[in-house]
Amino acid sequence: MAEHHYDVFISHASEDKETFVRPLAVALNALGVTVWYDEFSLRIGDSLSRSIDQGIARSRHGLVVVSGAFIQKPWPEYELRGLVTREITGVGSVLPIWHGVSHDEVASFSPPLADKVAIRTGEATAEDIAVQVLAVVRPDIYEAHPRHELQKLVSGEAVRELQAELDSVREDLANFQCPYCGSFQVDHGVHGIDEYEVEITNYECGLCLRDGRPVHMCPHDPNFPKLEDYDLECSEHAGYWQCTARPKTKYAKHHRIGSVKGRSKAEAIKAIGELYRRSAGHKPDESIMILY
Repeated sequence: MAEHHYDVFISHASEDKETFVRPLAVALNALGVTVWYDEFSLRIGDSLSRSIDQGIARSRHGLVVVSGAFIQKPWPEYELRGLVTREITGVGSVLPIWHGVSHDEVASFSPPLADKVAIRTGEATAEDIAVQVLAVVRPDIYEAHPRHELQKLVSGEAVRELQAELDSVREDLANFQCPYCGSFQVDHGVHGIDEYEVEITNYECGLCLRDGRPVHMCPHDPNFPKLEDYDLECSEHAGYWQCTARPKTKYAKHHRIGSVKGRSKAEAIKAIGELYRRSAGHKPDESIMILY
């Protein structure tokens, strides 16, 4: 016996895709039903007859959408014969849906099919019919969820609600992320006493805010200053050279670099450059002496 891969095989006429069959297949899929449906299952280069035969053989149920176009075309009748044969041998069942046809029309086409209890599309939407089909082909799913939850799933409302929740979570997370690179906060707190208290927030990227204003900027901020935006002041003290970066532009004033020491003026200038590179997110070449 062939292994079942699908809950239902949908047999239909192509003329009924737009008005009913595609919405039905999408709704069943949303409910968790595995569906063999040509638009879902066929790939370019597939043998049509072989693929259909395999789809029928690997499906537990055959969902037959009987319409005026279905009755007039030989190919759907071929699929129906395969589904009926499986039902006769006890390895599958045929579930009829009457789509714009009368009992007499179905009886003239297939008396055994007319003898089955069928769902009529004139009485319900594709989504409503999908829930009715679910009760037969996947009773485990049907019984595990209240009807209103199934209606949410089949209508896409559940997906929209989940998306709204995700959007809300993203919005909440954004309050804890750097607005330029998305890195997260590493600490946040209020420091000082009484009227001298300041709110300080630090991020993984190096962004530091004091009362909401940047003290150190994110390297991904398009206004991040260049080293040329600082005047480098050097002076000698007790055998060491000290180099201090003095901001000379608006954004340099929002990104402090500080001061460094070196054994020579050239070494101190090189060290301040490395300190800048570190603040810009680059790895420095060697350790440096930093003064704040």
